[in-house]
Amino acid sequence: MTGGPGRRPGQGWSEALRFNRTAILLVSAILVAVPAMAGTPSPSYPLLDPEPSVAAPKRSATLHPDRQMELLARKIGQMILVGFPGTRPAEPWPTRIAAMIADGRIGGVILFGHNIRGPKQVSGLTEAMIAAGGRLPPFVAVDQEGGYIQRFRRREGFKGLPSSARTIAKQGLCEAWVAYANMARELATFGVNVNLGPVVDLNINPLSPAIGRLRRSYGIEPGAVTDYARQFIGAHAASGVLTAAKHFPGHGSAALDPHKRVVDITRTWQPQELEVFRALARDDGVAMVMVGHLIHPGFSDGDRPTSLSRRAMTGELRERLGFDGLIVTDDLGMEAITDRYGLEDAAVMAVRAGADILIFANQRAGDNDLVERVIARVSGAVAAGRVPASQLDRSYERILAVKRRLAARGPLPPLPDDGGLTPDICSEAPGRSITSNCRLISPGAAHVRQAACGTVEEEAPARLAVP
Repeated sequence: MTGGPGRRPGQGWSEALRFNRTAILLVSAILVAVPAMAGTPSPSYPLLDPEPSVAAPKRSATLHPDRQMELLARKIGQMILVGFPGTRPAEPWPTRIAAMIADGRIGGVILFGHNIRGPKQVSGLTEAMIAAGGRLPPFVAVDQEGGYIQRFRRREGFKGLPSSARTIAKQGLCEAWVAYANMARELATFGVNVNLGPVVDLNINPLSPAIGRLRRSYGIEPGAVTDYARQFIGAHAASGVLTAAKHFPGHGSAALDPHKRVVDITRTWQPQELEVFRALARDDGVAMVMVGHLIHPGFSDGDRPTSLSRRAMTGELRERLGFDGLIVTDDLGMEAITDRYGLEDAAVMAVRAGADILIFANQRAGDNDLVERVIARVSGAVAAGRVPASQLDRSYERILAVKRRLAARGPLPPLPDDGGLTPDICSEAPGRSITSNCRLISPGAAHVRQAACGTVEEEAPARLAVP
């Protein structure tokens, strides 16, 4: 495994073509079948209802080889969540991103502060991305935790959420639900359908540069962290916004920041850090779990970070904890990864380990052929037998299932007359803790009031939310 920031331009691409003759032919076919700036998905085999079904892999042998290559490229593309420069649809990068969404070469985007200038602007940007997806909506994701970590801020004209997780945890569960319900509604209003939170790391090391110092943790006690995480998840579900619990298997003890270097938690990690992930997996309410760039002998394959390790993703999270949602990597462009691996190698390792979604923040001026290189490298690994095709099929099925639910989501219920939810909605059940059913989408303000205050326990859901 070679690569990292010091690679020569084009070096990663040339390495991708060294596997063997089969891999070279495979990559070539993909590049022919998926043109760089095509505008619409194949009309014969729309992505939402792929033909043949990934559930019947034997039928794929009857397809023309070019069609097989196109389907493989699209399966890999749906696993890619990428950042980009730009703020308006007509700019070069947003135009390129919309074309990639339409072609199925990426599954979605992640927005950062440099993409967001104001309500009208961001609405135009996300509308263009969603329209490009047609019947298969792209994931439009942000990090909107509140406090220090948020992209929709008051200074750009949004409500935002000034309170950090630490501050939220000092309030009641009802107040937490209300704060997150208002935040989620704002995200949904402006086209965001994935919030990369809640942070469920325990605050074991208050001086941790990535968690404790930024006040991103609800606390050190697993039960309390679980309770507040459930309010975050349930409040977002009420607006049809997916959530991603992070950072598995627990980042709260780390003394280093993975944005800058590899983080080894061998001596500081504690077993109770798994308790929140176990509880949320059992709830079956959180759509995604994000795996961090952490090294621990109980979770790492050798010295690989957990985000690239099968022991962490498949062995622990999928099999032992029973999580059946989408497994997401933290940004593969962080220095914890790029200092040791090339992005293409990291992508292959993450897919082999069991990741369903690969995140590339892609913030430094934009890497023009990043997506093509990743698709080529993973395709080559499939051709060489290093990544089982059946594993891609399973990830593809999970992604399509979630996106079908996003596509079926109805209009949001109306807000109360004051334009938002307030803590007063819980006055009828003072002192009661909330038990949010994260599969409920509330059809109106009255039901929101009941769900928030924990007064609805056995009532059948009006309709199911995305998982």
